[in-house]
Amino acid sequence: MAEEYHDVSWVIKHFRPLLDKINIDNIPQEPNYQVEVLSDTRQFIQLGMEDCVLSICRRNFISTANGYYAFSYAENEGQQIFFLNIYINNNLFVSNNPALREKRRRTIIHEFTHCIAAFLSIGRIITKHLIDELVNKLASRVRLNAMDHYQMILSQIGNASSTITYALGIYPDEHFRLGYEDFDDSFSTVYKHLILDRKIFEKYFTENMRSEFFKELKKKNIGNAVTILYTACANLIEKEAISADFVNLRLREDFLGYYFIGMR
Repeated sequence: MAEEYHDVSWVIKHFRPLLDKINIDNIPQEPNYQVEVLSDTRQFIQLGMEDCVLSICRRNFISTANGYYAFSYAENEGQQIFFLNIYINNNLFVSNNPALREKRRRTIIHEFTHCIAAFLSIGRIITKHLIDELVNKLASRVRLNAMDHYQMILSQIGNASSTITYALGIYPDEHFRLGYEDFDDSFSTVYKHLILDRKIFEKYFTENMRSEFFKELKKKNIGNAVTILYTACANLIEKEAISADFVNLRLREDFLGYYFIGMR
């Protein structure tokens, strides 16, 4: 079981390939599931997550929640199996308009971030006592009826420091954290990077565009530079199902600072 420090970059590197297997436009409808067995991937075996299974499907919800995740634990012939199940509201699939695609992508990544916290916790389990503790804690966090789920969301929004942040689906670290993870950074940051990090951004803000962007800045042609940047952003928003507000947030808090430091 690995003892290395797990930071945001480490988490993105290890878990984005698993997330990328989920096609936001083609989630199976219950009773069918997309199932990913973590023991099929060597790195997850090395991390002590070989007993984990991820499944995702869409179903009809009684509540208006966009999605939720559920946990179950079983033993089969002495082998422990941890099931992390993501359920997405069928209402998010009534069309493929940009707003709905953005909402379901955001929902899937939110629930997937919960699953990362659970996977990291499970990877640290070494005794039957810890297994029992984790089972009880996971069950208490994720087996919620509709009213409990609704009240939890109201509580989180009530504590929000920024209405805009919550409108983008960004919850604080403690919303995701179980307490067993070997991870000192913020799961809120993990969520934001899974939605949009520089690797995704630079698929659209290409090397050639960055070169032209910096040339225009050095000439003090700010308008031209902004046009280049926004052309990249427009393509990103359309292709990746990310809202303009979220792209603007990531530009302000991370990307622009990174590129401007590189100019100096």
